This record gives sequence, structure tokens and C-alpha cells, in this order.
Amino acid sequence: GGGTIKGMKNTYANKPNTLQGFTSLYPYTKPSIKHYSRQPAFTIVELLIVIVVIAILATISIAAYTNIQQRAKNTAIINAASQSLKMIEAYIAETGAYPFISATGYPVICITTDSGCIGSAGAVITGNTTFSGAMERVGQLPKNVPNSGDAMNGVLYAYNYGLEIDGASQPALLTYWLQGTSQKCGVPGVMNSAGNSLSTTGFSYNNNGKTYCRVSIPGPTHS
Repeated sequence: GGGTIKGMKNTYANKPNTLQGFTSLYPYTKPSIKHYSRQPAFTIVELLIVIVVIAILATISIAAYTNIQQRAKNTAIINAASQSLKMIEAYIAETGAYPFISATGYPVICITTDSGCIGSAGAVITGNTTFSGAMERVGQLPKNVPNSGDAMNGVLYAYNYGLEIDGASQPALLTYWLQGTSQKCGVPGVMNSAGNSLSTTGFSYNNNGKTYCRVSIPGPTHS
């Protein structure tokens, strides 16, 4: 009996180690640990510089957009004033008279009645049926212009029976405001700030961030 057990031990002892064989086929390798270099972060100064640059670019963009808007609105106002002036001159050429006169006071009439007219003091200026009825003879006056703020808006016709330009009677006027200061009024006959001669600057005067345009309308003397 003892010999049999000893023989069995020898038999197992001579057999290859299964675990050792498995290990030799799939050797164990220690996992490697990768070390990443730390990227440098922005400093406070660099961040502040970026913020300042962005703020400057935003300011420039807003200013440019505002200027584009202002030019577009002023162009529309000048176009309406130019059209009104040509139509009033056509009426005078056809009839030999102004479309509205007054021997007293200084009447001011709103031409662009749909968008409205507001004077420099904030008072609303209305249209006049006598004036508009007379102007229908030569066509339709412009009724709208871009407005801004609570004062100095619209295109107006005015009649000052005592007004003289360079010593000659010129009672009829066209007045309007442009956005921004020192803007060119864009039509002939622009008067100076004193209102007694033609302007050499292309505008009449500045008032509260706007340009005031006072234009003499050629025509007969007041009688």
C-alpha cells in the first residue's frame, strides 16, 4: 500500500506545473503610469488684458453701428427736406406766390405730419389745411421722417414777413433738425445762425446735440 502512494506522488511530481505554464504564456507586466506635464494657466494680468481688449472692440463696434444709424436717419431727413423744398419752389414758379403767408406773427407749419413735428422747446407743431391744400396743386409732400428724442423733430415750413437775407426780402423758410452736431444740411440756401445771410459751414447752428437747418426758400418779396 505504501509503495502505491509513493508512486502516485512521484507521478504528480514529474508532471509539469499547470499554473507555471499559464504564467509563462501570459507574463505579468506592471502597468505604466503616464506623467502629463502641467500646462501653464493664464495670469491675472493676461486675463485683464484680454478683458480690456474685448471691451475696446465692443465700444468701437457700438460706436460704428450708432454712426451708421445716424447717417441713415439724417439721409432720410435731408431727402424729405429736399423734396419739400423742390415742391414749394415748383408751387412758387407756377403761381408766383407762396403756399402760405401771414402779415402777423411767425407761423410755423408741420410738413411731416404723420411722424409729427416738435419744436426746440418740446411743443408739438401741427399741420395747416391751407398750406397742405395749396401744395396738393404740385403733388404730395413727404409725411414721415425718422425722429429722435422728445424735441427738435420733423420738417417745417415757416413764414416770417420781415425776414431779409443779405438785405433782400425772403420771408419763407424750411427748417429741420439732423442728428449729431455740425452735420451738413444737404440742400442749397442754408442760412447762418443769425438768420440774416447764407451759411458758410453748410448748417445753421448746433443745439442740444442736434444740427439745426434753416433754409431760405427763394420767392417773391412780402407785400
